[in-house]
Amino acid sequence: MTHFVDIDEVSVSYNLGEPPVLEGASLQMSKGEFVALVGPSGCGKSTFMKLMSGLLKADQGSVVVANQEVTRPLGNVGMAFQNSVMLPWRTTLNNLLLPLEIARPHRETFRQNREAHANKAIELLSSVGLENVAEKFPWELSGGMRQRASLCRALIHEPEVLMLDEPFGALDAFTREELWCVLRDLWQERKFTVLLVTHDLIESAFLADRVLVMSNRPSRVIMELEIPFKRPRDLDIRFEKEFVDIVHQLRDQIRTARAA
Repeated sequence: MTHFVDIDEVSVSYNLGEPPVLEGASLQMSKGEFVALVGPSGCGKSTFMKLMSGLLKADQGSVVVANQEVTRPLGNVGMAFQNSVMLPWRTTLNNLLLPLEIARPHRETFRQNREAHANKAIELLSSVGLENVAEKFPWELSGGMRQRASLCRALIHEPEVLMLDEPFGALDAFTREELWCVLRDLWQERKFTVLLVTHDLIESAFLADRVLVMSNRPSRVIMELEIPFKRPRDLDIRFEKEFVDIVHQLRDQIRTARAA
């Protein structure tokens, strides 16, 4: 079987002579799949994301995305982080358009038809309930609104892969749950491939098709858990016994990994 993402037996050290962050680590994903990556703090979850996006080169092993070996930063990737990283002097709309202005594959078409791209950005904002904030600045938005806008910016160039590094970690519980549903609906509609790095085990089980658990450093994937629930999932599923059991299983595996 050919995987859309195939990270095979990679090893990575950030500095010469230091122990590796990842060693013999592998990760495979199908096109359109939603995978969550969990594990002990500092185990290298974000390193997998950097490898997959081409921001980091493996010392050993191979990284293939869409049948192409990754040797430089990919253009078909969208990324969002815990901090929304919106430029305070640009409106929400202009923050969304920024990747199209600066990324080489999109700059020319953006210059030729800015209005069409702006309309597309406004449609994206409307899809996450932000139709009235296009001309507002980031400092005029709540944390949840900024994070919704950050998701839209990551999707503005219609990437095949969306990478999310603790995107909801700084939000309050209620807003975080709202954003889970926003992401669920965006993915359901567009079916991009998602790699979600998170410490929230409930979040991982609610959103993902599969949850992968990583070991302590030098890290690798030590457990793969298929999430059996049908989609779309309602937040009430969190209280079902099978869901609670899955979260406990993930927590027990991470506790074991931390003690190793």
